[in-house]
Amino acid sequence: MIDPEAYNEETDGTLLTVSAEIFSVEPEGFEIHVTNDEKNEKKVFTSARGYAEYLIESVDSSRKDNFVAPWLPSPHARRYDIDLVGMELSMMQEWMEKELGEAQMG
Repeated sequence: MIDPEAYNEETDGTLLTVSAEIFSVEPEGFEIHVTNDEKNEKKVFTSARGYAEYLIESVDSSRKDNFVAPWLPSPHARRYDIDLVGMELSMMQEWMEKELGEAQMG
């Protein structure tokens, strides 16, 4: 992951940051609270897929040259929910890489 603070003045103003934090909700479930710094927009998603789609949309529509998507500390999230979100995002990434590989070969 790229550290937004590691960028120098040359990249200042060209970095889109879409940060996220997980909150557990009772009795079961989670919310992903997302902040897009370019649009000064806050969104809440109840699925990893919704978060991933929003991230892709944000990057595609951004006028910035680079992006980072840091996960903020999530002290209000159960370990189970954090692990579940990570697993779902990992599975989506594997699926996308497989689809891209098949498209390039075909």
